Amino acid sequence: MMKNSLSRALSVSLIIFLFSSLSYNQTTKTDTTYINFHKVDKAWQYSKGKNVKIAILDWLFDMSPKASKKYINPISLVPRQPIGELKPWHGEWMAEIVHNIAPDAKIIPIRARPRSKKSDNNSPVDRPYEKYIIEGIKYAADHGAAAVTSSMGPLRQTPELIEAINYAKKKGTVFIDVHPEYQDFKNNKLVFCDSTELNSLIIHPGIVSVPAHPYTKTAEMWRDVYTWPYDINPVFKDGWGFSNAPPIVAGVVALMKSVNPKLSVKEVKNILIKTSVLKNGFNIIDAEEAVKKAIELNK
Repeated sequence: MMKNSLSRALSVSLIIFLFSSLSYNQTTKTDTTYINFHKVDKAWQYSKGKNVKIAILDWLFDMSPKASKKYINPISLVPRQPIGELKPWHGEWMAEIVHNIAPDAKIIPIRARPRSKKSDNNSPVDRPYEKYIIEGIKYAADHGAAAVTSSMGPLRQTPELIEAINYAKKKGTVFIDVHPEYQDFKNNKLVFCDSTELNSLIIHPGIVSVPAHPYTKTAEMWRDVYTWPYDINPVFKDGWGFSNAPPIVAGVVALMKSVNPKLSVKEVKNILIKTSVLKNGFNIIDAEEAVKKAIELNK
């Protein structure tokens, strides 16, 4: 029963993800309502992410001189497709969210998605970005990222993915993914892992949008923490899109790792969950308390 509910919920999120991709309004400005809502402004008294790197697995970053000042070690893992080709789009949006939360951190932009094709959206089998994300997780870990995010489509729970997550763990890099892992593709539908089958090292964040998308325990119990406020006034037309969750979490991780570089992947995830604030059934990230807890563990 839970798997069926989860599959329905994820089907809706996938549709929303694809729609948000089409509705992006070609600007790199981001709404910053989440700064005060998550008490990021209060966390800044302790840190703004200095000496921390955050990697973003995405595509179409802005590599112009002014915008790229926040970047370090940029790379495209897609053969013959540059990291900054065409107009800046989804990747730049994700990077700006991290930059708004942790302005002193450096961001590693990693192109991990080829140019969109009809087959990319319609068939979850052999998705072209999956192998690039696995490569990107390792690249991020090798270049000292505290966290690496993916706001793209679901990943199959394969030995290769598990190996990459474990490799990143040894380097102190946490993977933040917008979707749960899936196990199979049957009857033209993805079969997602339930909450007991997900990789415990991955942070699976969600978004808050009440009352349009109320919390439902059965469908949402696999998410670890939630992001974004109820009263969003977004610059981006998709508004409450799930894509926003991983970079918000990553920005807070940057603040935490800046005050305590020794935090392990498990400690980072545990702190985010334990310091979250319960509101209307959602475990909302509290940046101030997360940073304070990170400082406490460094004493």
